Amino acid sequence: MLFWQLLLQGIAAGAGYALIAVGFALIYSTTRTFHFAHGVTYALAAYAYYAAVQTLHWHPAAAVVLAACIAVLFGVSVDALVYQPMRRTAASFLTLFAASFGVLVVVVNCLVLGFGNSFYSLSGALSRGVEYGPFVVSMANLTEIALAAVLIPLVLVVMRRTRLGTFFRAMADNNELVEVFGFRSRRYVRLAFAIGSLCVVPAAVLAPYIGGIQPGTATVVTLIAIAATIIGGIDSIAGAALGGLLLGVAENVGIWKLSSAWKPAISFGILLLFLIVRPTGILGARGRRA
Repeated sequence: MLFWQLLLQGIAAGAGYALIAVGFALIYSTTRTFHFAHGVTYALAAYAYYAAVQTLHWHPAAAVVLAACIAVLFGVSVDALVYQPMRRTAASFLTLFAASFGVLVVVVNCLVLGFGNSFYSLSGALSRGVEYGPFVVSMANLTEIALAAVLIPLVLVVMRRTRLGTFFRAMADNNELVEVFGFRSRRYVRLAFAIGSLCVVPAAVLAPYIGGIQPGTATVVTLIAIAATIIGGIDSIAGAALGGLLLGVAENVGIWKLSSAWKPAISFGILLLFLIVRPTGILGARGRRA
């Protein structure tokens, strides 16, 4: 029974990873920006929700709105204030990556100054366990699975069936050609950052109820998002979701026989295996169509 319990927990963790990875993949595939500060968006949303509920005693629904606003504002602001000026000077991919990494380091240290390095968690209805026969799962985990099951297909529908998704795919294929036809790609870049940042919010606001949050979580989340995106296929949003689910399941099932300290080694061992055996990822060979 332990295996099935770990599998259930892995699916829940993978749902959260998938949501985060989908946001990262959407930003990368659309803008070609390796948004290493994506994990900061997650951390800021999580801390905003925690502070609103625990310190300000807001209703959780209002706290979710605050977290979403902060996530979108941060993502769009980083693009406008950091990436866009660099793009205008034809900065290299490595320069943008270094800038993004710098943003992550600065904001993580600001969170340490503001909240300390301790774990913060919340208790409530979402943190309570629910028994299903021999299995126990928290309401937060069930909510995370349900949200991922709804939101990820919604993002894919937007990418494949809407005018906005058409522009996103066109930018991913040839951003210069989009500009030639007279469309303002900068506006759609901002929208990509807004939607990609919004994708992390469900996982971020549930994090205090599941495992707690601390500033260093931002770096871990970024690495997981990158690993999931590469495993799924660097240009595939659906692949990023599959990669996140795979990592969540592998991490949790892997500790059936190993210590929980092996979780990072399991995730990045899988990443290394894919880089050697199938560098295009699970869906990468099928192209770049979300």
